[in-house]
Amino acid sequence: MEFNDIHIGMKCGSKKGSGTVTWIDGSTRTIYMANTDNNNSFEVGFEEIIEDPQAHNKEDAYY
Repeated sequence: MEFNDIHIGMKCGSKKGSGTVTWIDGSTRTIYMANTDNNNSFEVGFEEIIEDPQAHNKEDAYY
């Protein structure tokens, strides 16, 4: 995944947990996300993003 592939509203996984991208800081390559469980915000560096095409909420099912 390239940095330019990330966009607001995208669901991503990271070493800190899964979340929805709420803001992207291109100058520091920091991604701000809202936790999918409790909506708390957290930030991760681009290097911490886990490239997983099946990053789901806990409520979702795998088929």
